[in-house]
Amino acid sequence: MKTRIIMFGALASVLAMSASCTKTEPTAAVSSVSKDQETPFPGGAPITAADLTATPAALPAAPPAYNYDPYNPNITHAEYARFAWRQFIHFNSPAQKNGVDAAGKSPVVRGSIDPSRNFAASGASDFYESGRTAASNFSSNQLVWETFAHRSELFPAGSAPKGNLAALDPEYVFQANLKVASTDARFNNLDENTQIGQNQIFFPKNGNTPSANPQDDHIILFQAKVNPVEYDYIKSIYNAGNPPASLELPPNATSQSESVEVKSAWREMTPELIASGRYHTAEALYYYKENGVTQARVATFGLVGLHILRKMENYPTFVYTTFEQVDSLTTPDSKDTGLYLINLYDQLQYDASVPPGTRPTAILNSGPNRTAVTLPSAGAIDSAHGYDVIPGKYTLPDGFSGPIKVQNPPVATSAVFDINTEVQQAMASSPAFKDSVWRYYRLVGLQVLPTSEDSSVTPAKPDPLTQDFYLANIVIESSQPGIQLFKGGVKDPNPDQKQFTLLAKRGLPSILGVKKLPSNTDQLVMGGCMGCHGNAQYPRDKTTGKGPSIFSFLISQGTLTGQGFSADVRNESSAELSAKRLEYLVY
Repeated sequence: MKTRIIMFGALASVLAMSASCTKTEPTAAVSSVSKDQETPFPGGAPITAADLTATPAALPAAPPAYNYDPYNPNITHAEYARFAWRQFIHFNSPAQKNGVDAAGKSPVVRGSIDPSRNFAASGASDFYESGRTAASNFSSNQLVWETFAHRSELFPAGSAPKGNLAALDPEYVFQANLKVASTDARFNNLDENTQIGQNQIFFPKNGNTPSANPQDDHIILFQAKVNPVEYDYIKSIYNAGNPPASLELPPNATSQSESVEVKSAWREMTPELIASGRYHTAEALYYYKENGVTQARVATFGLVGLHILRKMENYPTFVYTTFEQVDSLTTPDSKDTGLYLINLYDQLQYDASVPPGTRPTAILNSGPNRTAVTLPSAGAIDSAHGYDVIPGKYTLPDGFSGPIKVQNPPVATSAVFDINTEVQQAMASSPAFKDSVWRYYRLVGLQVLPTSEDSSVTPAKPDPLTQDFYLANIVIESSQPGIQLFKGGVKDPNPDQKQFTLLAKRGLPSILGVKKLPSNTDQLVMGGCMGCHGNAQYPRDKTTGKGPSIFSFLISQGTLTGQGFSADVRNESSAELSAKRLEYLVY
């Protein structure tokens, strides 16, 4: 995307980005902050090699309550970043084996960490393969989060979630009578082919130039999962004939257990990428339509992005942490990968918060400095309106746009950069990580509590919470301003007219009706992952369309009444893709 950037004392190593125009101004005044040493937060302590090899790796306890003091915060962004890494270490450790080795039977205790193995063990490039046997379709080597309940297990089409997740054999039931039996299943089930209905994202198969038909290139696919706590809660309230009048995911008034959701992104792999030892790889299901019939297929995919959402005491809007594999934009030999996206719309509009004829600005807070990035103008999705459209002749359906080069705006914070360096140094000091795939993953950023965007690059009262305000993962939220530099909400303004228009509602407060937050929260316009998930609301008022935020797009009136989910196919038609966008863009 072609953007205009004003950088205030930017750190080049952290905030590098190509731009059509860059203007440098004096460094913004930011008051010094010091941590309240009386607030105990073990999860925020420096990460050492001992943390990486702890057996097992403990899930870090919830952070203490935040004091909302911008000049003397009791928890720093760096401490939250260490907490995020400790979560990553726990959830990416091996799951506990149960000794079962038979077709269609789970070989693990789902949702449980192996007490005898550690994070280093799962970093072996053959971790998944070494757990395979001739007797079973499942590998016994799974990451903890990979064994969580898939969304189609949480809400099977036409039925309630069933059984004890710890011992449940994976099977997937979708709309249109599509079922995957446990004897054909894998734990990774890549049933989503778009970034929440807005766009598809591809790696070129030949160098860094898109194919004439993007569907010939290597697509990134997605899946969503929930931990046993959330699974059990949905089981307890599920009644298709009489859905609950309201809900509150744990922790809530009756349970102090914590809900966790995980969204993962996987790339189609070549033999060379598999052999590189730079990716966590696993067999996964994907879906393909042949002769009008949707079938589940199996291939090896590489993990390229991971969102971890965790709801905790004092953090009722979930804490959002996201990680990515480091090679998505640049290859190990410093070549452009050519990563690009295709939008499922060809027109962009803004709400009244953006005056007609102007381009909105995103204020990015790196910690010590702030940067202003100008977004595209309203109108067609083309170069003239500020998009980095890749020149050439391409086969695109009517109403779609692109290909657009994926770029990473200067959203990185100095605190996250420093903690990634700290973790990399800890790995380098441990022989157990000499050949680990985890050396090639990094924390992108995190969000802990809602706030409004900084009003300028020189705010009178700097707010540490605006660090990572525009939290996005390069392979999960890629389009600007749709979901990368996002705040407020997005929707199709006239879905019945099929105009292929995205309306960016950058003035929309989306964090509504949440308990245990400051009284002004309903007026905040939040950005990034949290701002997006705030639009997941239940129940919605029939007149206003609004309701209290529950922060899970998996839960809706439809899924609570047996609707379930459809499985996206790899070779989906343009008509089917167009319909998919309305699943997320109409509310």
